[in-house]
Amino acid sequence: MLTPSSGAVGFGRALLWAAVVLGLALTAHFEAGGHVPPVEAIALLGTLLLAVTALAVRRQIRWPGGLALAGLGQYALHQAFGFLAGACAPALLPDGGASAGAHAHQAAPVAGVYGACVAGAEPAAMDLRMLAWHALATAVTVGLLVGVERGVWLLASWLVRPLSLEPLWLPVVRRVPVPVAVETPSGSVDVHVAPVRGPPSSAWVMRLAA
Repeated sequence: MLTPSSGAVGFGRALLWAAVVLGLALTAHFEAGGHVPPVEAIALLGTLLLAVTALAVRRQIRWPGGLALAGLGQYALHQAFGFLAGACAPALLPDGGASAGAHAHQAAPVAGVYGACVAGAEPAAMDLRMLAWHALATAVTVGLLVGVERGVWLLASWLVRPLSLEPLWLPVVRRVPVPVAVETPSGSVDVHVAPVRGPPSSAWVMRLAA
């Protein structure tokens, strides 16, 4: 039976958390002036994030766990974006000779892997604008997905609840006690005991003497 913590439902929850965290992190990083890494790097980061969320969704994610998961995910993705998108290809030699052409030829694959080369590497620390955008992305992630989590677990508890069937319209049959006749033993003997006679009275004794 499908449960929210395993199977297709669990994988769907993990995939939803990874997609929302990664998508909002990319949006926040770009809106704050950061540089976005190439598609290959984004796919690798999404795979790693999916492995983390697959472990996290074994239980229902509530507000404290959701804040921790989304906040740490935003910070880790910011650092990864800054490293992958801020890496520049090696600088060309100033002589402009054949060696410069060789270095340019070697630098092209590096620029293709790490994305477009920018003027300088992105700073590792967050400024106020970057921090505000990632904090907003964290709040939106938790507010959206914790509500989805609550609905999924509520629906699962409703589906697995046992059904109680009661015969509401069946007539109630009451048992009436049947009187039982007391049977007398067939071989009973009626024994009559005569009363005990006392001594004769004095008048009767005098009559006998006369």
